[in-house]
Amino acid sequence: MNIDIPGTVDRRQSPRYEVELACDLVLENGTILPVKTRNISSCGLQMICDSWITDEIEPRGIQNHAISHIRIKSIIELPVSKNNENKDYKKLYATCKIMSVQRMSQDEYMLNLAFIDFENGTEKILDAFLDMHEQKKTVINATA
Repeated sequence: MNIDIPGTVDRRQSPRYEVELACDLVLENGTILPVKTRNISSCGLQMICDSWITDEIEPRGIQNHAISHIRIKSIIELPVSKNNENKDYKKLYATCKIMSVQRMSQDEYMLNLAFIDFENGTEKILDAFLDMHEQKKTVINATA
């Protein structure tokens, strides 16, 4: 939270973890768009993508038209550690809505997606992944 700046409020409900993961976005028409995550939390994810991806999501212009109605399925293969040496990869299936879009450059956009539903109990996979990152963060802070 930015306490020093008056009027600034951090709306995040859970910590974000910077991690680059391959993610497939599945549009309502079945189109699959490969992207990379920038960060992830228990509430959603952030990604950077190019204008080709954003044009596929909203052909009329992603910054010029309402996007709150758009639903996207995200499929992310998360490394979930059984122990420190062996990693098991499991897929997270989540329906998302676009919360915001920010143009970063001529051909680069940052999308913030919120999870609104999970398939087949895969939120447990996300919880395990985030727990693993929280433990790493605690270990790093304890040794620093």
